[in-house]
Amino acid sequence: MGLSVGTRPDCVPEPVLELLAEYQQQGYEVWLELGLQSSFDETLIRVNRGHDYQEYCDAVDAAHRYNLNVCTHLMLGLPGEDKSHALVTLKRVLSQGVAGLKIHPLHIVKGTRLANEWRANEYIPLSYNDYIETVCDMIELTPMEVVYHRLTGTAPDKILLAPAWCGEKWNVLNGIMNELKQRGTNQGFHDIANNLYPV
Repeated sequence: MGLSVGTRPDCVPEPVLELLAEYQQQGYEVWLELGLQSSFDETLIRVNRGHDYQEYCDAVDAAHRYNLNVCTHLMLGLPGEDKSHALVTLKRVLSQGVAGLKIHPLHIVKGTRLANEWRANEYIPLSYNDYIETVCDMIELTPMEVVYHRLTGTAPDKILLAPAWCGEKWNVLNGIMNELKQRGTNQGFHDIANNLYPV
């Protein structure tokens, strides 16, 4: 019935977009998922993403030329970032005209440089409460027509080191719902055009 293709912003050549557009013309619902994570180039360099924010913008513009839906992946808890970074990234991404979003917390997993930094107390993972609060702030600022495909993510127990709450998907989802209920808000509650978080 449909097709969802996840890739990096620097790995979307024209022939791929042409093929996806052909599938869409045949009646399939097609989504192009781009793993941006952050709109801050200094963060992308620090976590060794291998692409910059401009490459993401170019990929979105190219996808729009083929009338493809774009779903952007954003990550919270990246080294050196706080809530303000997440909200600025959200505003930048929404200004590009994306149709969908996926939000993930940063996992510390075995066999990574981040795991070594965490063991050395050089990196402090995002707390459960901070994640819930930031996600709810993002939801409130997101127009209703944008689809949230995912609000959290998990890693297998055998490789997840921290934060422990990342392994409790339904607890996180329920926490988000409860926080929104307590606030009395919902998606689109605030108009992101009010420039609360300048780019």
